[in-house]
Order: sequence, then structure tokens, then C-alpha cells
Amino acid sequence: MIQLDQIQLDELTNFAEELADVARQTILPYFRSQMSVKDKPTHSATGQPVTEADLETETAIRHLITKYYPDHGIVGEEFATVNPDADLCWILDPIDGTRAFIAGLPMFGTLIGLGLKGKPVLGVLDQPILKERFVGVSNRSTFNGKPIRTRKCQKLADAVYSITDPRMMAGSTQQAALQKLMRVTQVTQFGGNCYAYGMLAAGSIDLITENDIKPWDIFALIPIIQGAGGTVTSWSGGPAETSPHVLACGDGQIHAEVLKYLRNGS
Repeated sequence: MIQLDQIQLDELTNFAEELADVARQTILPYFRSQMSVKDKPTHSATGQPVTEADLETETAIRHLITKYYPDHGIVGEEFATVNPDADLCWILDPIDGTRAFIAGLPMFGTLIGLGLKGKPVLGVLDQPILKERFVGVSNRSTFNGKPIRTRKCQKLADAVYSITDPRMMAGSTQQAALQKLMRVTQVTQFGGNCYAYGMLAAGSIDLITENDIKPWDIFALIPIIQGAGGTVTSWSGGPAETSPHVLACGDGQIHAEVLKYLRNGS
């Protein structure tokens, strides 16, 4: 099986940041402009809008990956999967938080993840408007210009809890548990999208739960959270990258407590 040494990881991290640069340059002219918006066919409770910026950004990223790493796989939100059985595979979401982007709110980001045999080894979250970039690499500290860390929070009563959209809980077998979490935590914040995970890594948010998640929604965020000292799993405690149900916590004690809520369903 292929292994990545530190030099190769450095090279791929630099390349991922170059991809983020191109994404930022593509997105900025569209922000707060008139653009075409369509709805993708979906069974999601919240719908799936897509814009010209989503499509153009993913196209630009894919072009560079294909040019410089033609043997790598690509899984993206907007276009068909390429070479999915490759040892190294890029997992892309050109604009995570398209609704916020359409509304002119800087609560979205570009997600660029790299997997080795299906395991996340590298992740970039780029917020082009605020000019913030979170970079996580396996077994390294997460950076957003400087090293960042999650914060200690050992009581749910002290926790800041983030959910992208409460409608995503509809029909979940753990809906009662999620509603209880909203009652027992100190603050519940809605609409953070991927940026909420950046804030968890930076120590402003303590707890995130999400339902109906696709691989491109979470893959890049896993090394970012882990490299900042946090934990991200499925609702049963398994790998987050293969589950539609995601739990991310800054403090391991909170994570263990929330898992009990979710496993018990109340």
C-alpha cells in the first residue's frame, strides 16, 4: 500500500492551498452579484441549490488536479467521480454553504480534502471573503495563519452548539436527543455550514451535530478538527467520513457525553 512521507505531504499540502487560491479567485467575482441559481434533484429536506460559481469553481479545481496528478481520484459534489479506486483521492465541495453564498453571507467555504485509501490525510477549508484558511494534516497541528486549538468545555451547560439547519433533523431517529441538546447547551447557533467547524477548531464553538451529510461535506474537515485537538465521528462513534450523521466536539468529555445522548435516542 502507498505511504506518504513528510516531503510528499508538504508537496500535497502546498498543492491543496494552490487549489484553494484558484477557488477563491473564481468565487470572489460572483459574491453578492446576480447569478444563475438552479435546484438539483434531491431527497433532502432542505433542497440543494447550485450556482454558476459552484460549477465553475469545481471545474477549475478538477482541471488542476487532472493536469498535475492525473492518477489521483476525484470525488466532487457537482460532477461525476473520476478514478474512485485510486490510492489518493481528492474530495471536493467548491462552495459548502451555497444558501449563505446566494444570500451574500460569508458563512460558506471551499472544502478540499485528500484521502489515502479512503482515510482523510489532508484538509483545507477556505473562506474567501474573510480571507481565512484552515489547514489540517494528519499528525500535525491545524493552522489558520497560526496554530489553533479547540477549547476545554466539560459541561454541556457551558457549550456553544451549532447546527446548520434544524430541518436536517427531521425524520432522524435521534431527533429527541438533538432537541434535548438544544435545551441543555448554553447557546445554539444555526447556519454555520463548514465555517462552524473552523470555529470549533479555533475554540469558539464546542459541539456540532449534522444529519444527511455527504462525504464532500465532512472529509476535508476531519484533519482540521483532529489537528486542533478535537474529535469528529459518526453518531455511533465510528468514522465520520463514511457516515451521513456527524458529531464534532472540541473536548473529548463532551463528545463522550453527547454520544450517550445519541445512542439512547433521548
